[in-house]
Amino acid sequence: MAELIFNIEQEQIDRRATRKRVESVLEAVRMYRAMGYLRKENEAISNMNKLFQVSEQAAPYQVGSEQYLLGMCGEVEQAISRLDEQEQEIIRERYLKRDKTFDFLLFHEFHLSERTYRRKKGRAIEKLAYMLRLEVKVLEG
Repeated sequence: MAELIFNIEQEQIDRRATRKRVESVLEAVRMYRAMGYLRKENEAISNMNKLFQVSEQAAPYQVGSEQYLLGMCGEVEQAISRLDEQEQEIIRERYLKRDKTFDFLLFHEFHLSERTYRRKKGRAIEKLAYMLRLEVKVLEG
């Protein structure tokens, strides 16, 4: 097991691409939280209304994607819960709140220097990438 962890540390990871990948997943979770529950509430209305037969035919696709997004939300929450307390707060405040807060406001809110804040945020994103298997490996030429 320890050998596996050391191999992960030695792999060449494209940090920029990995960060973008993690941020896109976090954005999808944020959007689903904001709108996904509304879609479920409105499903009963659309099922009762016979005029929306086209949307009813597409229901199997919607249910599948709904389950996928719900599962993804659960995985992301579980991964975030494994982070250090301050890293959890940074990720939740920066990426998962309904109204995103910008970095320059957060490092003041957490009473951190900008450099320390960015290091902690970067480390949290790196940990999430490994936990969610989102790391992007550098292709050797």
